[in-house]
Amino acid sequence: MTNIKQPIYKLGWLPDLPDARDFLYAAPLKIMQKLPSKISLKKGCPPVYNQGNLGSCTANALGAAFEFGKKKQKIATFRPSRLFLYYNERVMMNTVNSDSGAFLRDGVKSLNKQGICPEKDWTYDDDFSTGAKFTQKPPKTCYTTAKKNQILSYWRIPINLNSIKGCLAEGFPFSFGFTVYDSFFNPSVAETGIMPMPNIAIESVRGGHAVLAIGYDDTKQAIYVRNSWGTKWGIGGYFWMPYAYISNPAYCSDFWTIRTVE
Repeated sequence: MTNIKQPIYKLGWLPDLPDARDFLYAAPLKIMQKLPSKISLKKGCPPVYNQGNLGSCTANALGAAFEFGKKKQKIATFRPSRLFLYYNERVMMNTVNSDSGAFLRDGVKSLNKQGICPEKDWTYDDDFSTGAKFTQKPPKTCYTTAKKNQILSYWRIPINLNSIKGCLAEGFPFSFGFTVYDSFFNPSVAETGIMPMPNIAIESVRGGHAVLAIGYDDTKQAIYVRNSWGTKWGIGGYFWMPYAYISNPAYCSDFWTIRTVE
C-alpha cells in the first residue's frame, strides 16, 4: 500500500486586544449609500502564497496586502519577503527562536516602522528545525532596502458587516484573524472552498489563522478570502467565509487595512 503524503496546513495567528490609540476605519458616505451587491478585488492580488510548515500566516496575509497596495498605487512591485516580516514580528514578541505565530498588529507596525525587503533578498524557507533560517536575523542590506518599502498608513476596521463591505467596496482588501474549528480542516472545504459555520458544541478549536479578505457576494452571504496554503487548496487558494462568521467577534478579529505604501 502506497503512503500518500498529506498536505501541511499550518496556522499561526495570535488574537490581539483592541487599543484605544488605533485609527478606526470609516467608509466614505458615498460608498455606504450605494454598496454593490458583490465585489471582487482578485484581479489586483498577487499569486497565492504557500506558508508551508511555518506558522507565518500573518506575514503571508500582510505581505499579500502590501503587494496589492504597490500594484494599486501603480508603484513598481515585488514579491515581499514573508520570512523577513515573520522574523521581525517575532522580535517584537521575543520569540525569534520558535515558530510561535504572531500578532497582526505587530506585523502592521513592523511594516510601518521597518518596511519589508523583496523575497529574492531573503528567500522563504519553511524548515522549522532548530537553527533553521526562520530563526536567523536577515542581513543589514535587507533592512536598508526595507526602509524604502514601508506602509505609510493603515486602519483598524470595526467588526461589523457594513464596515467590512465598505472597505472592500472602496477598493481595499484587509487582513484579519479567525478562530479555526475542526470543520475548516474537512476535506470538503479544501475541495470546494466553501467554509461552513462550525458546530461549537462538538467541534474543537485548532488555533488561529490570518488571511486576506478580497471580496464579498450578497447572494452567497459570504466574504471572499485569500488563504496562504497554495493554489491546490480551495478555489485556487481562495475560499468563501459566511457573513455570520466574519461579523462575529467571537470568531474573527484584528481587521487591518493598508491604505498607502511606498
